[in-house]
Order: sequence, then structure tokens, then C-alpha cells
Amino acid sequence: MRNKKAFLLAEETLKIVIALICIGFLVYFLVSLYMSNKDAKNLELAKSSLEHLITEVDSGRSEVVIYNPSGWVIGAWPHDTTTRLWYTLFIMSKTTKGLPNYCENFGWEKCICICKKNKQKMCDELGSCFESDFGIDGGSIEIKKPFLKLKIEDNIISEK
Repeated sequence: MRNKKAFLLAEETLKIVIALICIGFLVYFLVSLYMSNKDAKNLELAKSSLEHLITEVDSGRSEVVIYNPSGWVIGAWPHDTTTRLWYTLFIMSKTTKGLPNYCENFGWEKCICICKKNKQKMCDELGSCFESDFGIDGGSIEIKKPFLKLKIEDNIISEK
């Protein structure tokens, strides 16, 4: 009789372990789905914010307010290309101008982007870019909560 109880206990334990594994996979799936939707929404916000910025700059405004996506970065490329010159000429087989691939694919010489992080690779993965001759004071500016005030002067965008 003892063996029968031990067998039932092992069977119930196995069911509980399997149920916990299934619940873990379900939680992982739901979190992944949420994060993917959040990134897609932030990418749309980045596109609209960048369009707003370009429109305001083209209309001659000296001040612009950007609201979304908070925590992302506005950057202009190329950054300082003189530091990349040696690297580009002697190490890389492919010639690059220090631009995100998004900008290079369109043949742009200069571009301005809103990306999740201020790195070329991150702009390729999750970011929105437009061709622009404007530079960013300091290379990049983070969009902070609740909004970011930008000053535009002499083709340079800086935080106000």
C-alpha cells in the first residue's frame, strides 16, 4: 500500500511541475508580445515626432517641443567622421560614412534619427530617420518625460 501512495504522490508532483513549466512559457509569451507591441508603438511615435521636428525646422521655427517616445534619443549622422577615417580605410572592406544603414540605403549624405539608443546598430534595428542637414549639439539628445524643448539656431539643434 505504501508503494501505491508514493506512486500517486510522484504522479501529482509531475503534474504540478508540468503545469508550472506551461505557466512559465505562457508568461514569457505574453511579456514578449507586450514588449513587441510597445516597441512598434514607440517606433510610430518616433516617426511622427521626427516628421514634426523636420516640419517645424523647415518652416523656420526657432523652438520645437518633442513629446514622444520618452527615453529614446535624437541623433544626427554622420557623427565625427574623422575618427572613423582610419578605421574605414584600413580595417573595413566596405566603405561607410558612419551612417545608419537606413540612411545609407537611401543614399543620404546626412540624416537625423530618433532611435531607441544612440548607436548606429540600434538605429538600424529600432529607429526612424529623415534626410537633414541639421546637426545635433553634442551628437545626441535624449527625449525626457514629459517633453523636450529644442532650440534651432544656425542648422544646429540643441536642448533648451
